Amino acid sequence: MFSSRSREPGRAPGPLTRVLSFLGVTLLCLVLILLALVWVLEKGPSPTVTGAFCRSVRETSAIRWVSRIFLSEEELEQYIGAAADEGPAAAVNTSLIHLAALPSGDGGGLELLDIAEGTCKGKLLIVHDPKRVILGTSDAFGTSPGLQLTDMAAKYHAAAAINAGGFEDEGGRGNGSRPTGLVIRDGELAWGTPAQRYHVVGLDGDGILHVGAMTGREALERGLRWAVSFETHDGLASALIVNGEIQQQNLGGGINPRTAIGQREDGALLLLVLDGRSIGTLGATMEDVCSIMLEYGAVNAGNLDGGSSSSMVYGGEVVNNSSSIVGPRKLPTAFIVLEGGEADG
Repeated sequence: MFSSRSREPGRAPGPLTRVLSFLGVTLLCLVLILLALVWVLEKGPSPTVTGAFCRSVRETSAIRWVSRIFLSEEELEQYIGAAADEGPAAAVNTSLIHLAALPSGDGGGLELLDIAEGTCKGKLLIVHDPKRVILGTSDAFGTSPGLQLTDMAAKYHAAAAINAGGFEDEGGRGNGSRPTGLVIRDGELAWGTPAQRYHVVGLDGDGILHVGAMTGREALERGLRWAVSFETHDGLASALIVNGEIQQQNLGGGINPRTAIGQREDGALLLLVLDGRSIGTLGATMEDVCSIMLEYGAVNAGNLDGGSSSSMVYGGEVVNNSSSIVGPRKLPTAFIVLEGGEADG
């Protein structure tokens, strides 16, 4: 004789379990789709697309590892190439710059222009009096966090500002405390050492822009009063245009937001910020930056920190579209346009 026991029907998953399951499956699908997209970009049939993608992500701090998901370092070398060493610095020929009298009725010597050329979008600020531009810095390198660009501009009562040199940003989480390379502030070496060689972008006491490789001591001997360093993660130097000549060895970067500074023959400074990583524009190449600088008359030009750091403040407000998804970055340095005239001294 068999006895039977009543069985409880299976308990249906609760609402929370169903929601979590749905989110988990959705997340997994997104990850697989992204991995498939990266595979196509890295292993697909177009070497041009692969090179542009790898160079672009390798310029970032947070996701440069993505370039190594499906490619080995040996495979990457054919797309990235070795960083070019500039050798002895090709000095800027200061005789090519002839400081002009400030034109009257030009809104205080500043012109803010919209840049929309090809796929590039951003802002160009022309500063007719180069002595109005100084280097702003955060409070204490290495101990205090950097400042957002709006706060940096407010600190110096600036008419305008752009981000300047590089800083330690491991994994994209840097707080702007420690610059990379050299910083010269008011004619003194505020960061770096006299004997080490850096890729320098800076202004001398006459407001003339210098770009190129030099030691801290050489930078001071050339009379640089305000200067920073920058090079890409793959070692591309900051010098883009020297004495009217494009520095081809430094043009190997990808497509990203960009910040640069240039100078015309009449001494006017060109402060350029190009947006990127958005629906409106992916960004700009180094070639794009050079093209725009030459179009607006640059004799010399240097590349500054880009990516999510690229920003411009004008009249106390950020006027470009920052690519940072966590808000304005904290920076150790910025090129500042003084409100009322040139710096003292």
